[in-house]
Amino acid sequence: MKLTKRAQKITPFYVMELLEKAKEMEAQGEHIVHLEVGEPDFPTPELIKEKAINAIQDNRTFYTHSLGLYELRERIARHYQEKENVAVSPGRIIITNGTSGAFLLLFATLLERGGVLGISDPGYPCYKNFGVLFDAGILPIPVSVDSHFEITAEQLKKMKKIPNLFAISNPSNPSGIVYREGTLDELYSYLSYRDSLLIVDEIYSGLSYGRKAKTALTIADDIIVINGFSKTFAMTGWRLGWMVVPQSLVRPIQNIAQNVFISPPTISQYAALFAFETEDELALMRQTYNERRGFLLPRLKELGFRIPVDPEGAFYIYAGIEKWGLDSMEFTERALSSAKVACTPGYDFGSFRASSHIRFTYASSIEMLKVGCERLKVWLKTL
Repeated sequence: MKLTKRAQKITPFYVMELLEKAKEMEAQGEHIVHLEVGEPDFPTPELIKEKAINAIQDNRTFYTHSLGLYELRERIARHYQEKENVAVSPGRIIITNGTSGAFLLLFATLLERGGVLGISDPGYPCYKNFGVLFDAGILPIPVSVDSHFEITAEQLKKMKKIPNLFAISNPSNPSGIVYREGTLDELYSYLSYRDSLLIVDEIYSGLSYGRKAKTALTIADDIIVINGFSKTFAMTGWRLGWMVVPQSLVRPIQNIAQNVFISPPTISQYAALFAFETEDELALMRQTYNERRGFLLPRLKELGFRIPVDPEGAFYIYAGIEKWGLDSMEFTERALSSAKVACTPGYDFGSFRASSHIRFTYASSIEMLKVGCERLKVWLKTL
């Protein structure tokens, strides 16, 4: 059977392959410290689970509107007004099958063969692969400590061609940086001048420490914002996200959504209606992540990892491994097999310095972080 060219261009998601390998080792009796997968280790808040059960008992198990429950769209709009002081019409909010569903619908609407998608390198790998699915050209833009791991307008001004779409995450995966407001403002202004659209993935917006990650909607209402319930609300398996788009895009996206997804997950939507009422539990999660960050960051530095920028959001640390002279793929494979610690190679996030960087996640308990660091300490001495 012959594969399509686009299927051949899709790169593996190494973090998932490492997770699957780690699970196989666990099935054989090994104890693995998971510092690889970007998934909250907290259970979904009780109120959300109760409302899901109620929805099932009330037989709310049928298709919803293809754009999502209007009540949920209204509730998200109220969230923007209350927390961000931004007025967003519920009519511009589209509920999606996770943020991945949002990107799929958005790129299907706006990208085509000959179009170009600009992404951060390093950056979240799925942006690139979604672009590949629609035969778009991919333009990785290297970011480093020199630019605070941000894409800047100054970088774009030096480019011969500006992509049709730019996709960034804020807070960022894998670096954990929070874009400075001035940087985002200048980036948007330049892209608008060049008739290019800015897409900001704010899935980690509820997980910032110290400096708040403000929504890009405070800058302009024609920035496309994607968000969801997976990370902040510990609802990864519920597969529910949303996007805020200009009104002119709602109907074209809806046409595709009706055919691809029919509607978002019904039970998840009814449960998510109450997600914003769990602030006490969410605040405790944020505090716990911050405490873990406070433990792991200095400990990794003591072990010899070079941390280009201190993370300000999400739950990741992007670390340089130059000291040991190993390729990041070999480093992570050996760390898993020898130290029984799972982490992610830089190749998942692009090509710029991918061989010399790995990503750790602190979505694990302090106890597990301590065990992982001790195992790494012992193993690194053998290199």
